[in-house]
Amino acid sequence: MRTTKSWLIATLLTLTLAACKQEHTIPNQNRVGYSAWRTQVSYTHCEPLPKTGMPEFVSGTWEMNDGILQHTACEEAPLAICNYVIESDHYTVWCTARKDDGPEGFIIVFNYVDPQHYCRLNFGTNGNTQHALEQMSDDNWFQAATHSGSVETGKWYDVKLTVAGDSVKAWLDDELVFDEVLKQINN
Repeated sequence: MRTTKSWLIATLLTLTLAACKQEHTIPNQNRVGYSAWRTQVSYTHCEPLPKTGMPEFVSGTWEMNDGILQHTACEEAPLAICNYVIESDHYTVWCTARKDDGPEGFIIVFNYVDPQHYCRLNFGTNGNTQHALEQMSDDNWFQAATHSGSVETGKWYDVKLTVAGDSVKAWLDDELVFDEVLKQINN
């Protein structure tokens, strides 16, 4: 009897921990947003941004001018998060993004739960030498995938991101850059 009870407790604990880990990889309520790294950037024609009006400026120096969302300083990890909650783990994000000044590129935030739990699509990271699909959990960063590439200063890029559960696809100007599965992050 004691062995069965111990097994049951261990099984329930394992299932609970797995559910907690899964929650941070694939939340069933999502928000999306925009970021940068020590770089000034602009975003326009953002979907779902038009549904939400002004985004929540979680951190950093942001402005909204004539429908263009701009990060106007060279700060680390500023966050502007759309107020629109996506009630699904299947969604698509579209926007046009531009690097205005600085050493890196632009970042699309997705699967946002809070400032310590989200994913990001980082175009022009690592000194503008690569693109990365990154996951954050409890202030720990994990690169799920990288791809060589850079972005030009002053050029507008079309960005499309589709999320289907733990599967992520990302395009930069109609080029498929990522077709990946998000990883479980062990905290």
